[in-house]
Amino acid sequence: MRDPGELCQEAVSIFFDKPAEAYELFREAALQGYPNAFFGIAEMKMSGLLEEPDPEAAAELYRIAAEAGHPPSMYRLGMLYSGTAGYAENPEECRKWMKAAADSGMTEAFSEIADILLCGYGGPEDPAGAIGYLEKSAEQDAVSAFKLGCLYADGVGTAADAGKSAGYFVSAAERGVPEAQYKVGTMVRDGTIKSSVPAEQWFGKASDSGFAAATFALANMYYEGAGVGKDPEKAFSLYSRAAGSGDADALFMKARMMFSGIGTEKNTEEALKLFAESASRGNRYSQEFIETVMRGQNAQIIKIDGAK
Repeated sequence: MRDPGELCQEAVSIFFDKPAEAYELFREAALQGYPNAFFGIAEMKMSGLLEEPDPEAAAELYRIAAEAGHPPSMYRLGMLYSGTAGYAENPEECRKWMKAAADSGMTEAFSEIADILLCGYGGPEDPAGAIGYLEKSAEQDAVSAFKLGCLYADGVGTAADAGKSAGYFVSAAERGVPEAQYKVGTMVRDGTIKSSVPAEQWFGKASDSGFAAATFALANMYYEGAGVGKDPEKAFSLYSRAAGSGDADALFMKARMMFSGIGTEKNTEEALKLFAESASRGNRYSQEFIETVMRGQNAQIIKIDGAK
């Protein structure tokens, strides 16, 4: 009888090229009770290499391996119970198996169980527990570092710690998380932290990733000449980019500049349309501007009627 570990290694090597042969190798290893073999067959059931994907059959195989202490199967079960791949959602089972995977050292499960605990999915909220898992994953996962920055900033699940928060934000920003780059840019701009990278560069990095709030913040710097040379044309271009995502404040500033002809050609008709769109998205300055315009129109009508 061949060693089950060797059988599984051989099966993995031909998994995609010769799935039928791989299946037989996994099956032979599974007959010896080898957990990795059940996992391999489950992966084939999910992939649909030999037949239509079968999440139900895969779940049973993952469970056999998970109950035998196989972390990747625990993780897969957790994901299935979250309602993915058409499998019936079960929050409690999702939480149970994802935690088991994380506690068994499955690094991919750290951020997943952290989110589950933060949201209270399948059980009570546990932000303190979430922090423990996020701290395990932050070195490999930049988004986990960003989440830790938020939690330490707001004192959720732990005492507020501005220093730790800033450190995690910088760590995430340096690894390309746009939200973190925006946070760091804001802190550098406001003098909260020092950085060899100026605020406009942090905002620029986040803006280049499509983060509208950063684009708006960068536009403000060029509009006001705060920390950079005043550049109305560049400010208008940036406001326009942020407005394209539906940002109400950016729509207001674009309208304001267009209405007055600052940084662009004056176009009151188009500006009024932008004010209306901004107002519809909740910008109070646009709402006040439109109300002022309407009052002026009403006063003009009254004056004309009185003249008659």
